[in-house]
Amino acid sequence: MARKHLILRSVAAPVLGYVTIVLATSFGFAPLGGIIHLDAPLRIHLLATLVAIGAGLAGGMVAAMIAPSRPLLHATAVLLLLAVDTTGVLLTPSPDPWWFELGGSATLMICTVMGGWLYAVMKQRTSAKTSPAI
Repeated sequence: MARKHLILRSVAAPVLGYVTIVLATSFGFAPLGGIIHLDAPLRIHLLATLVAIGAGLAGGMVAAMIAPSRPLLHATAVLLLLAVDTTGVLLTPSPDPWWFELGGSATLMICTVMGGWLYAVMKQRTSAKTSPAI
């Protein structure tokens, strides 16, 4: 039973990390006009970048929290779903150049892994503080 539980967590971690990213970007981009295009004002690009950074960090942290025994691995697994998403974006006709779309995806991917790393560091520091001194 414990093995099934671990497998379930390992599958759920990247899926829920990805869902976190989708929800965060959807809600974060909505007040900025929805989909951000290359010709948007600089202020919108800066705010959208902050949304993408926050969404990626949150998605990586969620994946890491769900499967804390290997937080960075599970945060990195979210990239598989982001790669599928990015492929769909690149295959959909858009007024924006491909490098612009890839830049947005790369931001999410880098920050997702950073979110998993950040969780791992925070978990390690917390466990070091709470472990008894010898």
